[in-house]
Amino acid sequence: MPQTIGIDAIRKLSNAEPLALIDSIWESLYEEDANIPISKAAMAEMERRAKELRENPESGLSHDEVIKWLRSKQWR
Repeated sequence: MPQTIGIDAIRKLSNAEPLALIDSIWESLYEEDANIPISKAAMAEMERRAKELRENPESGLSHDEVIKWLRSKQWR
């Protein structure tokens, strides 16, 4: 049986714990090979961003840079 967690419990988590929870959820979707519908607008935006990154690779961030940025709380 899947575990459930309410929003009140999530709000009590440390700063790193919600990110770990999101990562676990994302991984479970990948592992299940979920067939998640994507809107045409979302697909177009992903294609636009992928094209932009191919044309200008230095504009992107590495995985480590993204994690550092998320942990810095600059995005909040």
